[in-house]
Amino acid sequence: MTQHPKGKTNKARGEETRQKLIEVGLRLFAMNGFNGVSMRNLASEAEVNLATVGYHFGGKQGLYEAVIREIIRFRDEIMPSLSAVQEQTDRFKSGEISKEELVAWFFRSQMLGVLSDPITIWGIMLINREMAAPSEVYPLLDKEFFEPSIESMNIVLQAALPEGASNTEIMTVGTALIGIVLKFVKSKAFTDRVGWDEMTPERIEEILEILSRRVVAFICC
Repeated sequence: MTQHPKGKTNKARGEETRQKLIEVGLRLFAMNGFNGVSMRNLASEAEVNLATVGYHFGGKQGLYEAVIREIIRFRDEIMPSLSAVQEQTDRFKSGEISKEELVAWFFRSQMLGVLSDPITIWGIMLINREMAAPSEVYPLLDKEFFEPSIESMNIVLQAALPEGASNTEIMTVGTALIGIVLKFVKSKAFTDRVGWDEMTPERIEEILEILSRRVVAFICC
């Protein structure tokens, strides 16, 4: 196999370029929407020629679908995985942890998933765009991202809310929780209001402590 002078194979270099295009595409599509991004923008930001985008993805639509699949791939870094939720819920049912601890764990996991990584923030911004104006790939996002996320949340809420809570109540509370989380995706407006220069790890922990306490009171009382 042909080797690059620096030791990388052509295949490795190609995969590196492909991943860079996905990361650039994620950021540009999140900021500007699908129609607000041109092939020339993509190529320029990724520092490749136009033909490279077509070679790897067949065009802008192909890259957009690859970006959506990348968001789906790191879903468990944004939302608690179904297996993790089931494990924590089982711990609650066995009496190992309290209802309040279950809810706090779930909410903190969501917030950390959104706030801890800039790449995740771009993903959430693009998801917001898809929710407001669904594209051709929305059904894929709905099935592979939203459905597992909603299922996980429902498991926690069914365990935490009073017995007999209706599906409407569960979905209403779940939607409210999602709204709280998404409000912090673009945190600059918040940091400006409270007089913070930036969202440091210490500030994130302060926010998590406040919101977790309030969310527990909202759901468990």
